[in-house]
Amino acid sequence: MQTDTGSEWEAVFVDPIGQVVQQRWADAVLAVAFEELEPVSAFPVVPGRRWGPGQWWSATTGRHVACGPAAMRAQLMLLDRDPEVVGLAGRPVRLLWRDARGQVRSWVPQLFARHRDGTAVLADCPSHPEAGGERAQRAATVL
Repeated sequence: MQTDTGSEWEAVFVDPIGQVVQQRWADAVLAVAFEELEPVSAFPVVPGRRWGPGQWWSATTGRHVACGPAAMRAQLMLLDRDPEVVGLAGRPVRLLWRDARGQVRSWVPQLFARHRDGTAVLADCPSHPEAGGERAQRAATVL
């Protein structure tokens, strides 16, 4: 799959005053504190599943972090104990890009973690390799 490595990507997020913002990823990554933002979209509720979305109290941030499945909560627990992690957020940004056919694609990574040195990680936390179906697999190869 041929994709641009970021110059054509866009970020969609909810700013601190509640407005939805869309801007180039290259600009957003330098200027936006994603670890301070609320989720851009809710975690899905799947009828019949034994889990549902919730909140994780983070000792790192001193506030709740939106979280979804058990695999994500486990990752949050580990990151919350890491002294190099200074910020955490659940689903703070939607990424937009065009695929090889020119169709607009989007994905909301489950987790954002900011490190002490200013670097950051966007991650999904699947419970198994096939979690999320084909769409999730395509997004994983691009991200």
